[in-house]
Amino acid sequence: MLSTALAVSFGMRYREEVRQPLLEMTLQSEKIATFMADYNLAATTTPSLTPTNLPQPGPQKLLPPTPSLTPTPTPNPHAKELQHALSLVEINFPAWQRLNKDVQAWIHNHAIGVDLPIVDSPDNEYYLTRDIDLSYKAMGSLFFDYRNNTDFSDPNTIIYGHNFDNGLMFSNLVWYKSQQFYKQNPFYYLYTPEQVYRVDIAAGIVVSETDTTYLKVDFQSDMQYRSLIYLINDNSVIETGIDLSPHDQIVTLYTCTNDWQGQRFVLIGKVTRLGPFNDR
Repeated sequence: MLSTALAVSFGMRYREEVRQPLLEMTLQSEKIATFMADYNLAATTTPSLTPTNLPQPGPQKLLPPTPSLTPTPTPNPHAKELQHALSLVEINFPAWQRLNKDVQAWIHNHAIGVDLPIVDSPDNEYYLTRDIDLSYKAMGSLFFDYRNNTDFSDPNTIIYGHNFDNGLMFSNLVWYKSQQFYKQNPFYYLYTPEQVYRVDIAAGIVVSETDTTYLKVDFQSDMQYRSLIYLINDNSVIETGIDLSPHDQIVTLYTCTNDWQGQRFVLIGKVTRLGPFNDR
C-alpha cells in the first residue's frame, strides 16, 4: 500500500513538473505576442520625421554621365537558399532587442520544434532560469556560451538549452541520436541581424556532465582543432559524411539527455554563411 501511494505521489509530482513549464511558456508567449503587436502598432503610427511641405527644387542642369568604376558584384551562390531560409521565419530583431538587448541571434529547426531567439549571457548560469523578459522561468532561455562572440565567427560557438521532456527549448534535440531522423533532417538555420547561416549537422555525441571536450571555443593551433575533429568523428552516434577542417566554424548545441543523471547530448554542425539577413 505504501509503495502504491509513493508511486502515485511521484507520478502526480512528475506530471506537475512537466506541466508547470508548459503553462509558464504559454503565458510568456502570450505576453511577448502582445509586446510585439504593440511595438509594431507604434512603429506604423509614428509620424514621419521628414518634412513633407518643403519647396521642391528647381530644374537641375544635367551633366553628361561619367563612366562607373563600380565593379560588378559576384553573384551569391546561395541566393536561392537564402530566400528560402528567410521565408521560414518572421523575426523583428529591433523589437526583440527592445524587449531585451541580449537577443543576438535566432535558431530555426522545424524538425525538432525550435524557432526561438538566442541570447548573449554574462555567464553560463544567468539564463538557465530567466526568460527573454528576465522573469523567472524554469525553462530558461537558449543562450550563447559567455566566452563566444554572437556572430558565429569563433571556431566553436556553443549554445545551451534545457531538456524537460516536454518538447520545449532543446527537449527534442536528442532525436538526433537516431540515424533515420538525421537523414531526414540534416541541417537547420541560424539568423543574426546581419547574416543568415545554414548549419550542416556533422555529429551527435553523448557525454557525461563533467566532459568538456566539446566545449572549447578557441584553439591555439590547427593541430588542436584537428584533434577535436578526430574525436567528433570517432564518437558520433550518427554517421553524417560531413568533413570538418580547421578552417571551418562549427556550432555545438548542448542539452541534457534525461536518460540517466549526468548525461548530456551535443549536436555539432558546420556553419555556411548564406547571405545578409535583410536580403529579402
